Amino acid sequence: MRKVLVIMIMLMLSNYASAETRARFLFIGDIMVHDQQLDAARTKTGYDFSPSFRRIKPLFHDAFLVGNLETVFAGTGKKLHYAGFPFFNTPDVFTENLSNDLEIDLLTLANNHIYDRGNDGARRTVQVLKSADIPCIGLGLDDVPSNDAIVLVNNGIRAAFINHTYGSNEWPKSRDVHLNVIASPDIQASMTRAKSLSPDVIIALFHWGNEYHFSPNVHQKQAAEWAFSEGAKLIVGTHPHVLQPVEVRVTSDDVRAVAWSLGNFVSFQRTLPRERSIILAADFVKDDEGVTRLAGLSAVPTYVVAPGRKRTEVTYAGTESIIIESLDFSGLSRQQVNNLQGIGRNVLDFLGAQNISDDFGFSVLWREESRDVLPVSRRNSPHAVLSGGKKSPRSVRKKSYR
Repeated sequence: MRKVLVIMIMLMLSNYASAETRARFLFIGDIMVHDQQLDAARTKTGYDFSPSFRRIKPLFHDAFLVGNLETVFAGTGKKLHYAGFPFFNTPDVFTENLSNDLEIDLLTLANNHIYDRGNDGARRTVQVLKSADIPCIGLGLDDVPSNDAIVLVNNGIRAAFINHTYGSNEWPKSRDVHLNVIASPDIQASMTRAKSLSPDVIIALFHWGNEYHFSPNVHQKQAAEWAFSEGAKLIVGTHPHVLQPVEVRVTSDDVRAVAWSLGNFVSFQRTLPRERSIILAADFVKDDEGVTRLAGLSAVPTYVVAPGRKRTEVTYAGTESIIIESLDFSGLSRQQVNNLQGIGRNVLDFLGAQNISDDFGFSVLWREESRDVLPVSRRNSPHAVLSGGKKSPRSVRKKSYR
């Protein structure tokens, strides 16, 4: 009888444990295509951007990935041509890399470059992404209302996303494409729409902040409070082109977090430290009562190497063997790899990562098993130590290809 009782208890505990649903979401920063990248990708028959992602591609296999597209697909003709900063326009074939190399699940379009080629360029960008079967958010047009939200399902967890920007570099005189901006009424409208979609969790994606600053400004903090007050569990930021801290807020019955800026995922901005970034992982768990909570945050450091001073290759800058074994470091010397790992350590120190990794080799920023251990930065910036032991300056010049 006692043996039967023990078996029944074990089955009950097993059923209870299996009732929880877990899903991991990955986030990357700004996806940019500058003139140098266009030149390097040009072939006899068109463009090939796949070398940019060949070293990092395995990390995104079967993952749920969100990124910020900071260019447009406006096409060519009628004085239109492909170009980088200040008026971005990228070949449509780049969507193949977004789909096949990055396996992207969602792109944000609410940023300051979406109107680089006017209203028509923004509209065509949406059409090109739709044809490539890549979901996007941040614009209102046709049957998509302004300040809309989108729900995507990842391993049984319904995540609603909203996307807003501080503004745009260009404002077309005639706009039938609405840009979602950061303002209290607009964020409230998006959050209301998100809630109406019956999500398990709401994630806000904001394009904000001061370029090349390592800490959030007052406007970012205000917008974060607006989103949190409306029910967002996670906020992920882009635009400064450099990393900013990750903040975790823990109360007795809730956990919320904001990654103020993820920096550049891929670009040709070479001024320190615009060439380094992270892949942020957010783990959500839905319990047997249908309540979803943030269970962990972790990151891997990345770095954009530029062989030949034109081609860009996003490269892993960490030390975890479980990741290193799956990636391609061919063509890089041992000294270059060591330098990458030093850069990665500085990035993780800046973010206040713990000295432990999760099952995927991501460095832990926060996890519910030790909920009171919060990420606290150990460096003032994510700068690496330069050769000769001299540290790079703490501020960065505002000159570059933005």
